[in-house]
Amino acid sequence: MDVALERLPRAVAKVSVTIDPADVSQAMDRAFKTVVGRYNIPGFRRGKAPRKIFERYVGRGVLLQEAAQQLVDRHYREALQAAAVEPVGEPRINIVALDEDKPFQFDIEVESKPVIEIGSLDDLLNEPLVVPEPTDEDLQKEFESVAISQAQLVPVEDEPAAMGDRVVLNLKGYLEEGEEADQTEPFVEDETYAVEIGSGMAVEGLETQLIGLKPNEPATLHLTYPENHPDVALKGKPVRFEVTITELKRPDVPPIDEELAKTLGYDNEQEFRDTVANRLRDRLQQQAKNDRLASILGKLKERVSFELPSALVEQAIHNQMHELDNMLRRMGADIEEYIESRQITLEDLHEEMRPQAEERVREELLLEAVARQQNITVGDEDVIENIRPMAELYRQPVEEIVEMFRSRGDFEALRESLLIQKASDYVSSTVIEG
Repeated sequence: MDVALERLPRAVAKVSVTIDPADVSQAMDRAFKTVVGRYNIPGFRRGKAPRKIFERYVGRGVLLQEAAQQLVDRHYREALQAAAVEPVGEPRINIVALDEDKPFQFDIEVESKPVIEIGSLDDLLNEPLVVPEPTDEDLQKEFESVAISQAQLVPVEDEPAAMGDRVVLNLKGYLEEGEEADQTEPFVEDETYAVEIGSGMAVEGLETQLIGLKPNEPATLHLTYPENHPDVALKGKPVRFEVTITELKRPDVPPIDEELAKTLGYDNEQEFRDTVANRLRDRLQQQAKNDRLASILGKLKERVSFELPSALVEQAIHNQMHELDNMLRRMGADIEEYIESRQITLEDLHEEMRPQAEERVREELLLEAVARQQNITVGDEDVIENIRPMAELYRQPVEEIVEMFRSRGDFEALRESLLIQKASDYVSSTVIEG
């Protein structure tokens, strides 16, 4: 088998394959044995007619087509491997020359991962990884954050609402501009509208105006919905809210002391402080690695240009859609409600996601190139070790879960994910001296 490779536009690889005439002759024999039983030949039991008689009645073209299909199936992966092509889309097979006793020629055109030459990384990896040491103020905020997480909400009756309070509102909203402004019916009415002041979860401008209001005292609030609000009927519109705080609770934050430490399972306050401080240092280190990775990938993008396979971009968009759908379902909604609220189509949402998907694919391809250059690999045992916790969780033999992964194609997908993670760790952590 001879193989020739041509790189076409749009990340398409054209692999031209030539099969020796001897292989074609053997394929014709196999093809005859495969198809002879499908036809009734006069004077012979089904499947017993000699090949010459078969060709006279049925035609030689049937055997050539079957032989061609068998040869393509047999040599397809071998040809791609010989040409060092990693397919990512559905192939198109073109038969170029097909005749017995002559070379069989066919072309494979398929979207594939581009060949990326990133060059030396020394100039990008010679900068030290700078991890900031947390200041006393940083540590204190971290301790306070843990204490706040243990706070109990207590009712407040005679004091005004403040930042961090949780309130329940009797709320009615009215448009103050357009045809709807003359109507007395509110566009929203809720007797149990819950807000955490300072969380940023309510419409912009509402939470800050609640500060200073007391329970059971009616108030009128004015604000304008932002231009990027998902509800097209409200974006950019001035509105008036008639509100009354019907319930106000305030977090009762415990002091940072021995009692808090023991409540959280520590032996003493010092152990609590040391653990929280180390956790903050780990987070700062991870952030420094993430920043370094982003910086180096940004420079690689400027240095290396290549076409993105559309199949990989579409898969990345599909993954983003899946992530969004999972997030919406956790909030009690779904994709259909989301696009309806934004007055867009599913196709519009796909196109919104495309730039981010393209960046994700570009970075992953660059990281795979780094892995190849640095001989970073992921063996079967590495993949199995990542599957093992799932097997333990579901109390299933790890061999069964591994087989399930292999049958669905998830085993190799996980291998690729682990490879990208290894390459990311290498780029974010490796410092070349000098």
